[in-house]
Amino acid sequence: MIHSLAVKNFGLFKDVSIDFSEGLNVITGESGAGKSMLIKALISILSGNVPKNLKNNNGSISAYITISDDTKNELRDYLFIENNDIVINVNFNEKRSVFRINGEIVPKNILEKIGSYIMEVHTQDSQVLLRNPKYHNTIAFNIFKRNFEDLIIEYNKKYIEYLQLKEKLNNIPSDSSEIYRKIDILNFQIEEIERISPKENEDEELKVEYKKLNHIEEIKIKLEKSLAILKDNDENIDVLIGEIVNDISHISDYGFEKELDFAISIQDMINELYGNLESKLYDLDLDPERLNEVSNRLNDIMNLKRKYGPTLEDVFINLEKFKSELNELYDLEKIINEINPLIEKKKKELFNLGEKIKKKGELLLKDLEVKIKNELNSLNMEHAEIIFEFSKLNEPSKYGTYNVRLLAKTNPQSDYLPLEKIASGGELSRIILAIEKSLGEAHVVETMLFDEIDSGVGQRLADIIGKKLSEFSNSKQLIVITHMPQVANYADKHFKIYKDELNDKIYSRIKELNGEEKLKEIKEMYGEIVFGEVE
Repeated sequence: MIHSLAVKNFGLFKDVSIDFSEGLNVITGESGAGKSMLIKALISILSGNVPKNLKNNNGSISAYITISDDTKNELRDYLFIENNDIVINVNFNEKRSVFRINGEIVPKNILEKIGSYIMEVHTQDSQVLLRNPKYHNTIAFNIFKRNFEDLIIEYNKKYIEYLQLKEKLNNIPSDSSEIYRKIDILNFQIEEIERISPKENEDEELKVEYKKLNHIEEIKIKLEKSLAILKDNDENIDVLIGEIVNDISHISDYGFEKELDFAISIQDMINELYGNLESKLYDLDLDPERLNEVSNRLNDIMNLKRKYGPTLEDVFINLEKFKSELNELYDLEKIINEINPLIEKKKKELFNLGEKIKKKGELLLKDLEVKIKNELNSLNMEHAEIIFEFSKLNEPSKYGTYNVRLLAKTNPQSDYLPLEKIASGGELSRIILAIEKSLGEAHVVETMLFDEIDSGVGQRLADIIGKKLSEFSNSKQLIVITHMPQVANYADKHFKIYKDELNDKIYSRIKELNGEEKLKEIKEMYGEIVFGEVE
């Protein structure tokens, strides 16, 4: 329900606010006072359609709203709502409008979708949710679920399984030979990588070794020269450092112990260096074909990187990806001859359940048609008829195997027409009132705004409409714009819109009337008509 509405700089409204009752809210006022502006303010905040001619600089409209769990469930694809509370705000100037829900900016189309589930506006040419044929299936399904839940749960379970099978089918190429072609390609790619079987960082290690082997003669010359300097020449570093060690050892008792240790460590390092270089030189001579092996191995790995890289890590990642895709294709290959029979079997099961749902549902909806007919009769529309039409679908849907539509006619000789094709105005508003009152909780929208429901009716029918609205307000929040005192008399809250002058400017204001003020307003609405004591 809409708890409160605040409007600033919108048309003739400078700064007004209104706290609604959860029951029947009646709004009255002289023609031109601003009742239509209030309707447009409510429409603006729930549709995003802010009329340009009513935009003033730095204007805003905001509302505090709470929603039911059913409505929250319907809106889960459009908005995350934590505690069933919604604050909608529209800020505008002459050039642009910005829409926020719970502080977050939202596009106009999302606001419009959410607004359609919060309030229905029954005005000339209004687009109420009941006039959307897609919503009729939701209504029927909600009624069915409340009355034979086990059957609906069984249908939902099988429908999810059906969708999963269809999704698998969609993943299978229409040409089955394409599967086998992909299997061959993946097998080749996996075999190629596993045949070469690169190791982590092997490419970098091979590059270093290749450079070394490619300059082997130069390396040999340098190594042999270094070995000669260290030990192999007649005069070499090893002999010279030995002499140094010998000389220092003779004077070590005179304070050169550290220097002697240092000289000995140098001698040890020279020996170690000589051994390492000698080993390297030996390795070069040990495998003269190694350059060719390294070159070929490096080429193989570089080729893998070009095809499945660019890095060696990418090659490893793609190998796992190819294996995963191959397993999926093997699964598809396995079920390719089974999937269509499984889908047909599940489809048949759904249509069998759909027939059971239709059979049970028709009885429920027939009872509902009678309730709606009784409501229409009481609203002086005895010639109006409402039916729920079932038409079989070719494919199972979320809401069963039949499409359900509300059809109506207003006189015996006319054909049944969709609600969206019935003329707008007070007549349609009364039809919608009869339907909504009969639907009760099956209709998720919790707030209804009626503008022309008592248009062109007499006093007696106006009193009947007022009683119906009062009864309806026990389950839904109603906002009713009326000129009829008979309707206003049933209000839980009565608001009056009037014009006021401030600093030589005319503004529209809204006032909630207390008991005496309400009685005075209703008497003025009756005018010169003689009437009994107003309740």
